Amino acid sequence: MIEFGLLYDWRNPPRPEWFTPWQQFYREGFEHIAEMERRGVDIISFGEHHGDVDGFNPHIVESLVMAAERTSRVSLGTNIIQLPYYHPVMLAERLAFVDIISGGRLKALGLGQVGSPWDVEMEMLGVNTKHRPSLLEEGLELLHRCWTEDEPFDYEGKRYQGKHITITPKPLQKPCPGMQVVGVSEQSADRVARMGFDVGGPGGFFDGLTSKERWDAWLPMWQNVCARHERDPDDVTISVFGQCFVTDDPERAAALHGDAVEYCLTWESRPSIHVYSDESLRHGGDKGLITGLDLRKTFMTPEEAIAEFRATHEKRAPDQFLLIATRPGMTWEQAAEYHGNFVDKVLPHLQDLPTRRSSASR
Repeated sequence: MIEFGLLYDWRNPPRPEWFTPWQQFYREGFEHIAEMERRGVDIISFGEHHGDVDGFNPHIVESLVMAAERTSRVSLGTNIIQLPYYHPVMLAERLAFVDIISGGRLKALGLGQVGSPWDVEMEMLGVNTKHRPSLLEEGLELLHRCWTEDEPFDYEGKRYQGKHITITPKPLQKPCPGMQVVGVSEQSADRVARMGFDVGGPGGFFDGLTSKERWDAWLPMWQNVCARHERDPDDVTISVFGQCFVTDDPERAAALHGDAVEYCLTWESRPSIHVYSDESLRHGGDKGLITGLDLRKTFMTPEEAIAEFRATHEKRAPDQFLLIATRPGMTWEQAAEYHGNFVDKVLPHLQDLPTRRSSASR
């Protein structure tokens, strides 16, 4: 079964026609999260960046805490926590708290190493960009051990060293919260398969509901790296995200929100840095997240969304599928309507597609 979720980035650009005072913005945003739980969404997830002029969520753990308090049923998650920014032992403590207060609902914990287009953030925080892979790998190992080992342990790595490491209290979930690690490139996918985690794969990302081209290239590669490490790819949870707003009138929605969608791909996090318009995001194989903006892939009728999703995922569907929750200038009521349409008019027509629990028998 496909679990459907929303991904919140808390972007609030300082343009007069879009900006909402921050206190009001967060209050209404968490009210929206509670409403989307009532509307049938399965997962509430948060992204993370730092030093961004739009306020792109720099407080991802705090967002999880607030969401835990405002909801009672949905799974909570991240897409993604940029692990090299954190000491993993302290992060393990903070996330254990989230799992406890939510009643064991931290089930979609996306983790990654910070893509190279965001080196500006690592420079701001004083993190050596060359240490990105080792910070991620050691961080993942420490997170997992903090949550699963009862006795204090010593650790001696390239980036982290510690003695008598232990955390109390542990997460409510046993053995630990669900961890999905970004594995879009072959190198990153190999790491995920080798370390035994669930995987974050390629979706439509910032330019559409899905990407059949990306998915068709990635799925056999992922199956091959699983075989290399003697893992069953049908026993791994796959999580992806995309951008789509489902409506009976896509042309009207595109006219209302098209400028904001385009803005979100061309903003500058620094005067000289064009992050989402950077060529490494638009092209470049392993790094390509954006293939070209086409509003017809962002605003769809229910029938169009069903047809595209089924065509992309006829052989294997993601187990967790997230859509970006909103865009600047879009009211929370409009966002609720669009995603309510996905829950009511699209998702029921996708649940026969093969997922982790069903693909092995198909």
